[in-house]
Amino acid sequence: MASWTAIVLFLSAALASTSQFTTAAITPSLSTWTSCGSGLDCAKLTVPLEYADASSHETATIPLVRFNATAAVRKGSILVNPGGPGASGVAFVSAGAGQSISVITGGEYDIIGFDPRGVGGAEPKFACFANAGDEYDFNSAFPAGANLWIGAFANATERKAVASSMKDFDTAAANLAAACLKQNSKALFTSSASYVVRDMASIVDALDGPGAKLNYWGFSYGPIFGVEFIQTFPNRVGRIVLDGVYDAAANAQTYVSQLPNDQISVRNAIKDFAQLCFEAGPSACTFAGASTSAADIEARFDALHKTAFRTPVVASGVPISSSILSSFLWNFFTVPPTWPLVSALIAGLEAGDASALLNVLVTSAGSAPANRSAPAVGLRSLSSMGLTCVDNAPTNLVPLMYVQNLVANLTVAQQTPWLGADLGVLSFCRNFGSKRPKLPNVGVSKITDTDCLLAEHNTTILIVNGIHDSSTPLKSAQHLRTMLPRSSRIATRGGPGHTTISFPSLGLAKTVANYFRTGALPPDGAFYPSDMVVFPKNTTLSVAPSTPTFNGTSYSDSDRAILNAAYGIVLAFIAIA
Repeated sequence: MASWTAIVLFLSAALASTSQFTTAAITPSLSTWTSCGSGLDCAKLTVPLEYADASSHETATIPLVRFNATAAVRKGSILVNPGGPGASGVAFVSAGAGQSISVITGGEYDIIGFDPRGVGGAEPKFACFANAGDEYDFNSAFPAGANLWIGAFANATERKAVASSMKDFDTAAANLAAACLKQNSKALFTSSASYVVRDMASIVDALDGPGAKLNYWGFSYGPIFGVEFIQTFPNRVGRIVLDGVYDAAANAQTYVSQLPNDQISVRNAIKDFAQLCFEAGPSACTFAGASTSAADIEARFDALHKTAFRTPVVASGVPISSSILSSFLWNFFTVPPTWPLVSALIAGLEAGDASALLNVLVTSAGSAPANRSAPAVGLRSLSSMGLTCVDNAPTNLVPLMYVQNLVANLTVAQQTPWLGADLGVLSFCRNFGSKRPKLPNVGVSKITDTDCLLAEHNTTILIVNGIHDSSTPLKSAQHLRTMLPRSSRIATRGGPGHTTISFPSLGLAKTVANYFRTGALPPDGAFYPSDMVVFPKNTTLSVAPSTPTFNGTSYSDSDRAILNAAYGIVLAFIAIA
């Protein structure tokens, strides 16, 4: 029998043979860093456009931003990705996440934000329209989702109306997919996870030296890139935190495999909202009203969706339909610090006044482009569907009737009111066709071999997740933990919120800090409560309070600095949204 060392060497060689750059014609090159803000430098990395074609001379450009290390001894770089897919890492770090992550990690690393292929300032851009005007017009007309309500599936007439709405939404998504295919951006089939992780390796090469190991904090969709990286470059894995985990196994399949995971924890998050609102009372949570229990608040919350489905409240001629309400709540529920504002807006809606809610929706939508003939900007609200789709297996053979039945069954089984607002990727992919990038994603096909190799080299991934994350449920993080039984640890944060950082916890922030600074790991399955007060007294309503309120009474100065830095990451997420 071969020795364990020999087996590890074989696995290492086998994995390395599948992850080589096929880029003889292009050598990645980094531009000169220039100052672009307080403590910030910016640069661009030129990389091969098509890693699957060694003869191609076409290039892609990846923007980078660096928040410089402040400690006397620099340990290297930490790459960060805010998820999406389609969110700008440059904007994220520039909006304060760079400084905040630096504080949490002791200033010992340069914090690096990058725009993944097709996103933000990256070129070529993942755009589905020839100009900004056409893109804006399509985005403005694109529905928020399918109009549905949980109770509609028990009523034949209303169920028929839901099916009709889902068909209309599917048609809109089909029009978007057709536009993307017609535009045929050079980024369309060169922006999948397999390409992004090769860019990440090139970034590390340029910053910390050829072959240096990746240190990484990936949020939301960011763990998909993390899982792809560790399998593609298992010998280059440093300290990696995967925060708010999409199920990588399901993500490699058709999107009908991912949809059942998306909202498993939504009902628990709604219950958390109701309980926290009831405990705070109407002086802090407007929606509490005269309710005498959390259960009553939850029932009134559900009744809003019924009303929006049957008799929408109209503001300035705009009916606040179930699809609009669901999309609003689905997005804002991911960030508990926004809940005081959410509470006030839905209290107004319940009273028949949707004007404040409409104002927030209009403000969030952005303004028309000043120059309609300028190149399309690759709006994240549109591009994220395509970016997810090219990471999935083809979904085009899934019939609409199957989608309608799946949504009906999941909505009732999970008691989630928001699946109608979460159909974009599935409907887009159903109409996108079967073509995928030339360089296929690993998915999880090499996860077992990777686990063995990482364990042999005493390399451990840190997985962190909220227990009631309404977008990436704990179940997905636990699944990843089982796929990396020898080379990962998992830690959880109590309560709702998408990614652990959205509802700051001192214990978990310290755990992440210790991991990056010393490699220290928490006990597997360690649990940390949140320290944040969601409904503080006498708060001024805004998207989120500028100054957070924490529930501890004896924080040290360093503890408070870490908590404030964690909240700074929350504000950066809100800024880029």
